[in-house]
Amino acid sequence: MLLLCLRFMYSNGIRILVGLLTGHADVNRHLKIMGLRNEAVCPLCQDEEETSIHFIAQCSAIMLLRRSILGDYILSLDTLNGIHWTALLRFAKASKRFLRP
Repeated sequence: MLLLCLRFMYSNGIRILVGLLTGHADVNRHLKIMGLRNEAVCPLCQDEEETSIHFIAQCSAIMLLRRSILGDYILSLDTLNGIHWTALLRFAKASKRFLRP
């Protein structure tokens, strides 16, 4: 039973992480391309198209969370290369953006 619980926790984390790293996360741009959304605008800030890069590095609605976990309010592409995957996953989970019912 414990193994099944751990497997679920890690598989959900892997789904989120792989999605963010490949651009196939449940972000609105990807969902629009798949025909599952009408618009690609970010539901958090309502300012820009929601992509993985926007979510991880630029979204103004989660800049304080980004600062506390990833070290800065806005991240450059160069900075993203140095972020450990565990910090990225912690940030994604803390945002609660990828919760599924």
